[in-house]
Amino acid sequence: MSNLTAQHHKQTAIVVDVDGMVNASLLAKQYGRNPVEYIMLDGNQPIIARVAEHSGKPLHPQWQDSKVRLRNKPEYLRALTAVSVIRYVAGTPGGHLEAAKGAGGNGIYNYAAGLWVHPALGKGLARWLECRGESWKPSPLAEFVEQVLVGHETTAVELPSNVTPQSAADSFTGMVDAQTLENLRQLDHILIGGGVAFSDRHQTLHARLEQRAKREA
Repeated sequence: MSNLTAQHHKQTAIVVDVDGMVNASLLAKQYGRNPVEYIMLDGNQPIIARVAEHSGKPLHPQWQDSKVRLRNKPEYLRALTAVSVIRYVAGTPGGHLEAAKGAGGNGIYNYAAGLWVHPALGKGLARWLECRGESWKPSPLAEFVEQVLVGHETTAVELPSNVTPQSAADSFTGMVDAQTLENLRQLDHILIGGGVAFSDRHQTLHARLEQRAKREA
């Protein structure tokens, strides 16, 4: 691949191509996580579907079903590749990215290799990597990636503003008392305002309940 832009945010390398596609494998390397896990999350499927529609090749509705995606992951990833949501790159031997300032080592060779994602997924992926489920926390990495992607196709596929986000708090109805449920709804409302996806909000609320249970034990 040519015409790549490479930058560092602290120890994390961010590489994008001329279309704004982000090297997700390289972005995730510092965090030891697999970006495919992010792609598979329920909360990302509406934006993925919009990306596909924007490309003129809508995805089959079956892929909105998480069970179908998990049972047929290779086929799903091939479908995403066909509509330019993701792509896999072997890389060019000899390509070299110097190590971040203050970091040890000789940098990264063959930095074009790995899984690349559409720019519309770049910021969310960065937040998912940095916050590790604690999505209410600020994400300097996500803000940095957003700046790197300025001018690329990140807004053309945003969800319509009249779409009401699904409540993650309501998933716990019947499992907690009324006051706890109301507290969860308030936190969920804050997270929705921050643009956090349903799956991440659900994970955050579940973690909050687990923390409370440990304190009361």
